[in-house]
Amino acid sequence: MKKLLLLSLFFSQICLAWGEVGHHLIARAAVEILRSHPALHLTDGNETQTESLHNFLSVFTSKQIQEGHLANIPDTHWRSLDLGLEEAGDLLGSPTHYFDSEKILVLSKALDFSNLKIPLNYQQVKKDFSSIRNLFTELGTLPWRAEQFTQLYSNALKANPKTDCNKNKTAEAATRNITTYAGLLAHFTGDVTMPYHTSLDHDAISVGQKGIHGYFERDLVNELELSGLFGKVVEKAERLLQSPIEVESTPSIIILRQKAKENYPEQTSVQESTAVMMEVIRDSFSLIEKLRQLDYTYAIASLEEAMKRADCRGSEVVKELATQFDKLETKEQRSVFEKVKVLSIPSGYQIKTTTSACRRTPSTRVNIDGDLSENGKTVAEWHEALIVNRLALSAALTADIWIREWLRNQKTNLCGTFLYAHKPSFISPTDSNCSGYALNESPSDFLKKNGKSVLPLKKYFPNQHSCVSF
Repeated sequence: MKKLLLLSLFFSQICLAWGEVGHHLIARAAVEILRSHPALHLTDGNETQTESLHNFLSVFTSKQIQEGHLANIPDTHWRSLDLGLEEAGDLLGSPTHYFDSEKILVLSKALDFSNLKIPLNYQQVKKDFSSIRNLFTELGTLPWRAEQFTQLYSNALKANPKTDCNKNKTAEAATRNITTYAGLLAHFTGDVTMPYHTSLDHDAISVGQKGIHGYFERDLVNELELSGLFGKVVEKAERLLQSPIEVESTPSIIILRQKAKENYPEQTSVQESTAVMMEVIRDSFSLIEKLRQLDYTYAIASLEEAMKRADCRGSEVVKELATQFDKLETKEQRSVFEKVKVLSIPSGYQIKTTTSACRRTPSTRVNIDGDLSENGKTVAEWHEALIVNRLALSAALTADIWIREWLRNQKTNLCGTFLYAHKPSFISPTDSNCSGYALNESPSDFLKKNGKSVLPLKKYFPNQHSCVSF
């Protein structure tokens, strides 16, 4: 068994949920399971609607690789943009990928996140939690970013011209807009199922397990991808899309939507998917302890292993973690964090080290106790069930939104197109013309050295129906 955790060399990263392989896989799997959606089997025999369904499925199937590419754009392209100002792409982009659940817990004086009702409206959250100086950066806006792209996708379906597709450039461009927003949305429906995108302590620094984020979403996923991960995710996602009950401890889409209606009976059609996102975030947050245990048992190297590796020779894991609760500011905070069993980084408290825990390669074989064993499963295989469940839930959620919005917009007819969305322009969460939600943020919170501010960000739009250019 492991005797001690060691720390390796300095390691820092930007949170990129699921990495390139994971996000690409989620979007592709969502396309693969579209025809499995229960609502599509409730046909009325209308020939025109049957043709529309055929076109919808044909277009998305033909764009499966594009959807995977687009699902990575918010990470691989948008984060690197300066938008005319230093680091503006990352300043406006990073908070849209996470939601810090613990902060809401503490401010609400709640003990259980599963029963905490968070307003669906972003501006209402700002009012209810006004003690947060900058909600956009300090809490994160993931559910509302997903809502923004759901709305953009829905608006694009609504704006789709009802004309013959044959050699019609306008209809072809409209279809490209639809599939582009769908692919970009797939990124954020992916983020909500990654446990550490729902936590203030997004890299387990407070428990000495720094590096867990990238290792789980990238290293382990990349290893599993070599042994049929896509097929396993598709099979599980189809079941999550169709089942009225949980599937191997993972809530199905039907269950999530039922819970969303119960917790948010006042939801509007626009907020329908946002309410579901809130339920998914609750579920993801509840899995943090399980992920930490898997990481500690199977991934983190023993003292003997670490001493044989040049990259892992370092100091012991900081011993002050054992007294972290004593460093919290109030007894009230201690009570909250004890109940939720998640250690966060309280205000004013700093871990004395920034090095990562020493981890085994994903292909290392270990037994059920976490010790090295040639007859054991690989570290990746010990994590496989959790990874498949989360990726599958992302794919099922994505496909569900794509289909529901298409049905809501009267099964609009999509057109086949060779147009490919290689490098779509950044869509700001602060732009009201693009269903932006962060419309009243303080520019002073985003000031750069040159005195210019990222907010508000405006750009030229080629036409009234599109917020994106290529």
